[in-house]
Amino acid sequence: METPDTRSAAHPLDLGGEAGDDGREVRRQAGLLAQLLREAIAYLDGEAAAAGVDAARAAEGLRPYGELSADEAEFLARAFACHALLENMAEEVTGRRRQAEGRSAGASRAVTLRGAVEGLAKAGRSEREIAETLARLRVAPVFTAHPTEVRRRALVDREGEITRLMALRRHRLPSALEAEAREALFREVALLWRTRLNRPEKIAVADEIRNVLSVVRQSVLPAVAALYADWQGLLNDAETPPVLSLGSWLGGDRDGHPGVDAAALRTALEAQARLICDFYAGELRALWRDLAISSGFSQVSEAVRALGETMPDPSPHRRDEPYRLALEAIFDRLSAVSQKLTGQPVAFALTPSEVEPYVDPEAFIADLRAVAQSLEAHGGERMVGPRLKRLILAVQAFGFHLLTIDLRQNADVHDRVIAELLARAGVTADYEALDEDGRREVLLAELAHERPLRSPYLDYSAETAKELAILDAAARALDLYGPKALGAYVISKAAAVSDILALLVLMKQAGLARGGGRPMTRLRLAPLFETISDLESAPDILREWLALPPAKAIVGASGYQEVMLGYSDSNKDGGYIASRLHVALAASALSSACLENGAALQIFHGRGGSIGRGGGPAAASVMAQPFEVIPSRMRWTEQGEMISRRYGDEESARRRMDELVGAVLAAGARQQISPSEAHADRLARLRKGAFAHYRELVYENAAFEDFFWSATPIGEIAELNIGSRPASRTKSRKIEDLRAIPWVFSWTQSRFMLPGWFGFAGGVKRAGLTPSELAEMAHIGRIFPALLADMEMALAQADMELAGAYAELSPDRDAARAIMDVIRADYEQACELAVSIRRGSRLLDDRPALAEWVQVASDSIAPLNRLQLELLARRRRGDDDPRLKRAVEFTVAGISAGLRGTG
Repeated sequence: METPDTRSAAHPLDLGGEAGDDGREVRRQAGLLAQLLREAIAYLDGEAAAAGVDAARAAEGLRPYGELSADEAEFLARAFACHALLENMAEEVTGRRRQAEGRSAGASRAVTLRGAVEGLAKAGRSEREIAETLARLRVAPVFTAHPTEVRRRALVDREGEITRLMALRRHRLPSALEAEAREALFREVALLWRTRLNRPEKIAVADEIRNVLSVVRQSVLPAVAALYADWQGLLNDAETPPVLSLGSWLGGDRDGHPGVDAAALRTALEAQARLICDFYAGELRALWRDLAISSGFSQVSEAVRALGETMPDPSPHRRDEPYRLALEAIFDRLSAVSQKLTGQPVAFALTPSEVEPYVDPEAFIADLRAVAQSLEAHGGERMVGPRLKRLILAVQAFGFHLLTIDLRQNADVHDRVIAELLARAGVTADYEALDEDGRREVLLAELAHERPLRSPYLDYSAETAKELAILDAAARALDLYGPKALGAYVISKAAAVSDILALLVLMKQAGLARGGGRPMTRLRLAPLFETISDLESAPDILREWLALPPAKAIVGASGYQEVMLGYSDSNKDGGYIASRLHVALAASALSSACLENGAALQIFHGRGGSIGRGGGPAAASVMAQPFEVIPSRMRWTEQGEMISRRYGDEESARRRMDELVGAVLAAGARQQISPSEAHADRLARLRKGAFAHYRELVYENAAFEDFFWSATPIGEIAELNIGSRPASRTKSRKIEDLRAIPWVFSWTQSRFMLPGWFGFAGGVKRAGLTPSELAEMAHIGRIFPALLADMEMALAQADMELAGAYAELSPDRDAARAIMDVIRADYEQACELAVSIRRGSRLLDDRPALAEWVQVASDSIAPLNRLQLELLARRRRGDDDPRLKRAVEFTVAGISAGLRGTG
């Protein structure tokens, strides 16, 4: 049999011919930005400096970088990183144009909610059935602050302005305007060149909150309001239910994060309330400007007239403008809400408000509806206007809390706190020494009554006091901001039913849960199953939990149980193939466990941006859910740099959210066909084989840990000031203690891309699967085809030549070469299998636009990788010059930008 050509996996990507129109357009735009960067360097630093950068970029191999001084290395690293940033912007602008013009090569029509509803109607679903399906639909992206955003906020803003100016040049302009636009672009590129690429200090939780909320304010808020406006009328005159909401972990995720406490939660809630109240106030001001309607020319409803009469001293110029008076009254009450929640009136208020605040968002909506109904009654529906409609929809979506914050903590911390409370209360001396049955007995006894364990007369350890304080802050938040202010309490490292019961007992201490004859909780309980063994035991744990009386009362009240599935730690634990297949298997089994106990399952997907952490095309991943899982309720994490990339402008944010909501609706309505036993058996064999092959290299090879720490920039990444969370859970170098993000980040930087593909070829061999069986599997269901498609992208982004150069950094050359031989062999076999399964000739030849982007990115970052190798070699030899450290940070930023991802 002829061996497929896998040269496309090497660097640069071999497309086997000339680039298409899209590729030429990318290169044209990239060429313009590269020229502007050269002009900026020459203008600001001299022609010699610009020529030096040109020569260094054109050089091959590592030799040209060996003689660089520290200053020269830092300068080149900064120039190369800026070049990669600009190259990425060129592809982004061109990609948007392709989407706008609907000519993306090989792309199918994007999924949208409106399109999914129309699809159901064409399939014969009645309007009532569609309405019932929409009523059950609940979808929410959840913004987290995991440390994967290398770019500073100043860089993100600069990129946004450059991208905006590039988009303005999509059409041919008159020569004068073209020159003006080019000069504006030059200025922005020059400012980028003068902007610091790295952070000198670690950012704090408050910085993370501020960074994410700036994206929410700039693009997410208007995108959600516009989406809800667009979705109105999906079913004639019926109002679209709240199918989309937004979540956050900012200020609530304290798993392994010492900086998140009760004060951080209060800071996050206050910042969100201030942002959303100011947003509403701005909309009210705009409406006030519009609605200068005189009572001499139009009638007005009694409700609006009554609102206006509450104004204590109306201006004589406004006495005949009842709508303005009503809006002033509404504005004052909104400002009073802001004062109550944040201690400050809204941004546009001239003086503090002295009126009563709205008791809840529904009261605010009622007044807005009164204005809308009066306009409609005395002028027609067209008089209401889109701004007022969008404002009402925004209040329905965001209330006074904006983002629903989840809490998260590790089960081990809960155990220690519970143990101390039980011991100090005289219940049991050593809770942690009890077995699972003993723990359940003690905890169920505590839940059988309403008496708290904690006493106001006792002093507790710092850890226990901190945990109780954040629970108290959570209870206060629900009272102050409303029941939607907080969402789920995620239990990390959930490994037993007692981990769920322990949280309930803790929540009872703050009034967040109640025991006795009427068990209840004010927060959803969401156990998180992360490792491979956790995923395997998850269904049994859930069955045992749902069979208990407290669970029947708590879950029965809502009708569903939420479970979070972790893609990151399961990948680090068992590799890409085992992780994806175990998550899918667990989702199916968890759904069955819920159905057996009269509940529905809501899955919370803990996805990252990279392939190794669950990334990939969003709609495809939703549609790839197991057939047993009806994803009418779904949440997923949006992490790090993916927040600004996916939500950084209104168009991108709107497109992504519409696509995901539409995909969930379409996936939930698809035909339910269970794969055959033979297919399930093959997947099981592959799952076990890939797991064994991965573990043999990563955890059973004694030399692998040292190889990882020397052949990747993990040490430098751990020192980056890109997040407030430490890179490792402990101070050890053990891979099992390392967080999944820096694990994936390191392999990405060194171009191995190992978490996105390793284990597949070895797993196929161990499973004894034939090429014909694999080809058949690739056309059954959606799970395995989606897995293959994502893996192929990771294979294409990898570069074994560069990876081999990184491996040479290892001081134990013999061990490094042996490990590299295993990695390279698995890579080459995986490339051959990926291509042959779909009967292609090279990687990604069925997705030419994606192949073109991978090639452009590879060309862009190759000089950065070569420079980074030289810098790492110097640091490995003991050179601790701070200029070299900064230069490494610049190369990390540039490679991340070129590949559009970190971890």
